[in-house]
Amino acid sequence: MGNPQSEALVLEARAKVNLCLAISYPPVDGYHSLRSVFQELDLHDVVRVHIEPGIASQALQTQAGTHVLLTCDVDGLDPPDNLVFRAIDAAEQACGPVAVASDATLVIEVEKHIPAGGGLGGGSSDAAATLKAYAQLADIPVHDERLVAVARVLGADVAFFLYGGCALMGGRGDLFECALPPLAAPIVLMGSNDGLSTAAVYRAFDDDPVPAPDADALAQALRMATDDTAAIAALCANNLGPAACAADPRIQQRLHMAHGHPDVLNALVSGSGSTSFAICADEAGAQRFAHDIAPVCDWVRICRVPRIAA
Repeated sequence: MGNPQSEALVLEARAKVNLCLAISYPPVDGYHSLRSVFQELDLHDVVRVHIEPGIASQALQTQAGTHVLLTCDVDGLDPPDNLVFRAIDAAEQACGPVAVASDATLVIEVEKHIPAGGGLGGGSSDAAATLKAYAQLADIPVHDERLVAVARVLGADVAFFLYGGCALMGGRGDLFECALPPLAAPIVLMGSNDGLSTAAVYRAFDDDPVPAPDADALAQALRMATDDTAAIAALCANNLGPAACAADPRIQQRLHMAHGHPDVLNALVSGSGSTSFAICADEAGAQRFAHDIAPVCDWVRICRVPRIAA
């Protein structure tokens, strides 16, 4: 398959927020169906993929026999169970092995910038970037139906990141429905150093379900490409948010402060938390709000729509 590339592939693995997350109730066979408008941010990890001669001492081996060395600049990496290794292993099973000699190693380096466990999709984005690198090495389209199927099995966020940008997703969040124009407003992330258990948040939601917002209304507003950012922001919602706030009252405190701030158009939880975010009207307002909210956050980051390479 394809020819190995002598130079490293360097990919941005971007963070996301859920501008709208509409979780259904009750779950069916243990799973909630959902509709969500995902949007990528300019905050990103970096994934570098290249082939080195020789078999690295700590390399793992995929089921197809490729030697893979996965490295990361943060502690706690468990290569065999990491989504990045699972992505390359599953892609080879679906589409064939990467063209790596039996005495060489496929090296995947992950440089982390996206906080872990905060509902920003960092690990899933890294996995999707790995699938994109595989597509280049194997000389197949990124949206090859086999790769899309692999992404959906790995997780809903992985499926979104394979497409990227801003998109409406359905099914269990893993079914791409359509691309959308992004919400072109600065977004202030309000973060905690400790994440939340997604399973625990969903259990809390099931104990006290909240009606789902209208993700299709937000998608339609984005399609209209109106300049009324405030009207679009008003349609952003997450019915999983109250369960996340119940799990960590600090989230509720931040959202309360954000909703009362003059520079904030709307504020909500991203995914199942623990990160929440505020949508601001302009850059100056985002700067003011970020300054004001910082004392009650472990970290704050102003994000924007990523620039798309020509």
